[in-house]
Amino acid sequence: IMDTSQNQNDNQSQRQENRSQNADLERKWNTIENDYRAKYPNLTDNDVNYRTGEFDSMTESIARRTNRNREDVNNEIRDWS
Repeated sequence: IMDTSQNQNDNQSQRQENRSQNADLERKWNTIENDYRAKYPNLTDNDVNYRTGEFDSMTESIARRTNRNREDVNNEIRDWS
């Protein structure tokens, strides 16, 4: 059985990794947004506008609008060339 402090450290590490991944996705998003919107013309300004720290809600909105899940959207943004 994992002790509580180890479990808390693992959770903290996971949160830091998620924040780092989101920061990478946000930077990528800022460079590809226009091309991405051209590929998905049904996206609205409300779908793609977000405030710092709310990137997940933006990708959730894109996922709903494009009938996909958020993980697929994140992967597409990350792998966009």
